[in-house]
Amino acid sequence: MAITVVFGVLVVIGVCLAAVAGLEVVQRLVPAEKRQQQNDVAGFLYAVVGVVYAVLLALLVIAVWERYQGARETAESESNAVADIAWLASRLPEAERHQLQELARSYALEVVNEEWSVMEQGTEGERGTPEAWNLVDDMRATLQELEPVTEAESQLYAEGLDQIDRLGDDRRMRLVAAEEGLPGVLWAVLVFGGVVVIGFTYLFGLQNTWAHRLMVAALTAVIALVLFTIGAMEYPFAGGARIDTGAFELILERFETSKLSDL
Repeated sequence: MAITVVFGVLVVIGVCLAAVAGLEVVQRLVPAEKRQQQNDVAGFLYAVVGVVYAVLLALLVIAVWERYQGARETAESESNAVADIAWLASRLPEAERHQLQELARSYALEVVNEEWSVMEQGTEGERGTPEAWNLVDDMRATLQELEPVTEAESQLYAEGLDQIDRLGDDRRMRLVAAEEGLPGVLWAVLVFGGVVVIGFTYLFGLQNTWAHRLMVAALTAVIALVLFTIGAMEYPFAGGARIDTGAFELILERFETSKLSDL
């Protein structure tokens, strides 16, 4: 996270310097007196362009944030499903109990140690590690081999299958969320719109050039920060604000300490 913050600060500073340098070029080529004559027209057009771009930024920030939160909730729901399967197994016969809990623990370890690094690297085309998929199938097969005798065992059997189905659904949703980003055309619109909005400020003529530089730098910093935030959250498991493995690590700790664990 510290590296992300430092990188973001450097990016914002670099973009602000480039924007102020562009203003310096325009000020040297076009005198302030000539630009002042167009202030009214430029101000009207700038208001329209600024509002459109601000609305676009706001909508994308909200959309990216909702997807980021959705991915976090999916990962937490997946880890909860693994824990529920393990605790449910504690009420099964000894053979199935130990095997199912060991599979749940192995799945959590596989996700933490192997699969999460694949998502962090953003390896295109990866749909999770085959071992994790196999562990889900093994959990389902282990439970399906159980032949319920009592009503309580039948309820456990049905609930266990439901939890494994939920685990599979959450897993698929997590892997899809790890690969989904903003379309390239949206990034092109965002960057082009930012350049236009900042470039429009060059058309205004102000007597106080330092005030003009400060306003351009402030506007550029805000736009750059918003774009950097969108980029950091675009890929929930690979970006600068990526989701960590805390939820799975917590259940691994519980597997070691819980009285219901047979591991």
